[in-house]
Amino acid sequence: MAYSGTYDQTKITVDQLISYAYRDAGKTAEEITPEYINAGKQALFYILQNSVNRGVNIWLQQIVVLGAQTNQQYLNMPKNCVDVLEANWIYIVNPTISQALPSDNTGAPSLFDQNGNADLSQHATSTLSENWFGAAYSNQTRVFYAGFNAYSPNGPTTYDLDFQVSNDGVNWETWQSFPEVTLNDYEWSYITINATQQFYYYRLKNRNTSSTFSLRAIQFAQSQQVIPLARLNRTDYFDLPNKQFPSQRSLQFWFNRQVDPQMYLWPVPNNNYQAFQMILEMQPQDVGSLTNQLYLPDRWVPYIQSALSHKLSMQLPGTDLARIQYLEKIALDMRQQAEEEDRDKSPIYFQPNISYYTR
Repeated sequence: MAYSGTYDQTKITVDQLISYAYRDAGKTAEEITPEYINAGKQALFYILQNSVNRGVNIWLQQIVVLGAQTNQQYLNMPKNCVDVLEANWIYIVNPTISQALPSDNTGAPSLFDQNGNADLSQHATSTLSENWFGAAYSNQTRVFYAGFNAYSPNGPTTYDLDFQVSNDGVNWETWQSFPEVTLNDYEWSYITINATQQFYYYRLKNRNTSSTFSLRAIQFAQSQQVIPLARLNRTDYFDLPNKQFPSQRSLQFWFNRQVDPQMYLWPVPNNNYQAFQMILEMQPQDVGSLTNQLYLPDRWVPYIQSALSHKLSMQLPGTDLARIQYLEKIALDMRQQAEEEDRDKSPIYFQPNISYYTR
């Protein structure tokens, strides 16, 4: 018997989802007008966004590392951030460099402050011939986190950088690539490094070969430990007597769930090298064009399809009530199956603790 021999090759586009849904609702392909197509995209958007309101979707979790400046009271979270599921303070350690690179760029040494508190008032600009910044170490060194602070006094700047490694300073290998990121002046961007080997040289290289880039600071950092942050509710945060109290590490946070979400830190950082590792719950991506796929796991496609079929059947004039009810039943069954399977399957351990009532 012949098999396809392939996996993950079947792609379901937005157009296919909408066409299938209208057929479920009793419409033929010839009856699907542009107005119906737009209604289908709108209904699909509603279904995707409402999935967040039903609980945490594992496939929408994202691990990020965010940096802070001295006395920074809150972090601006991504606009599509729904919630902070976990948050840790990272104990950052910067190994002492032997030389800032390129050696002929006089601004490069200012990017690698070894006193534990980067001086962000300075900056360095690359050249097209040496469109990168890096550091050399006396001994082979592991890097766990790589980050840079933007120099962008005239407005947001887009950075498109590669993290490269070398053992001779001549032959470089791209170890990881930073995602393209747009930063305001003094903002940090971090990436967690897959630190499987040690090297003598590290650098950040501009993938855009037609333009230079400027930075205020670079971190090629290690971490001795990460310490969980305790979550505060709104009342407890606003009851704090001194919200600007500085410390070498933050202990707690309050997540302000607004249209533009913010994460308030307490105590506030007393240096420029504090970083925070988080698991964020994100909104689903937009529907996009008809030729796009939806950003979701294949196991969720049957539920999304059945939910769309039901929602569109309610909008079509003259749809038989029995058909609407049948499509609703299918959609609810598919939703239950998808949500019950959307789990990490780790063991659950309950430990009773009544110490607050007995001591």
